[in-house]
Amino acid sequence: MLRGVRLAAARALAALWTLTWLLLPGFGLIDLSVSWDEDWAVVLEASWGITMTVLVGGSFLAVAVRPRGARAAWATLGVTGAGWLVAVAAGLEWPLLGFVALLAVQAALLLALLPTRPRWQPLTWSVSPALLALATLGAVPWLVHAADMWRANRRGAGVALGEVTNGIDHHAVQGALALSLVVLPLLAACWPEGRRFLGTSAGVCAGYVGLVSAAFPGEWAGFSPVWSWLCLGWAAALIMLSAPPRRSELRELGLEVVEPQRPL
Repeated sequence: MLRGVRLAAARALAALWTLTWLLLPGFGLIDLSVSWDEDWAVVLEASWGITMTVLVGGSFLAVAVRPRGARAAWATLGVTGAGWLVAVAAGLEWPLLGFVALLAVQAALLLALLPTRPRWQPLTWSVSPALLALATLGAVPWLVHAADMWRANRRGAGVALGEVTNGIDHHAVQGALALSLVVLPLLAACWPEGRRFLGTSAGVCAGYVGLVSAAFPGEWAGFSPVWSWLCLGWAAALIMLSAPPRRSELRELGLEVVEPQRPL
């Protein structure tokens, strides 16, 4: 009885945390709503909005839906928070520490409320060569882009453009997103259980930013037209490779697939 009450409360709390990142103070959906408005720096708005909506809000929503089977969602929250910490140091963006602290407190409270905490051991590791190659192919461009964003952050580019939310320069978050787009696909390539969630989340984020960049060539913090379309292709391949057939997924997890017997 008590476990059922705690589980229901944990679901409700995870749903509440989802709303905080979609609306306030995360501004996820709000920034996405202006990512096609030429009066805004659309790529910076897209990267902020997709980070808060998919990587953070989407992960808390996954916990609300499947609190006992959301290890990939917790991993995504961890990677995102770690990326923000790197952005604080690399971009000298100290206000971002407030979001790091908020995310840590929310995660800690939710974990404390869950009647059964996610078990991190044992994990089953199985490398997907195609997905690993794709993740490796994107690593250098995303790392270079992250460095460019944090360099602009240190120069105060966000303040000059008016791209600041809750005192946080959008360049810091876009750089952190680029770093997450290195780590999440690599993790997806090696961890079958989390592959679908991690790869799909990263692919959606990369694809959306690439799409906005392609639609607004020459936009500040965007990519060149060629790189915008390459980004879209990379994102599409990442999503497809992260969703293996169910039979293949079971084999990678070390589970036996029982063939149905045909009647004689």
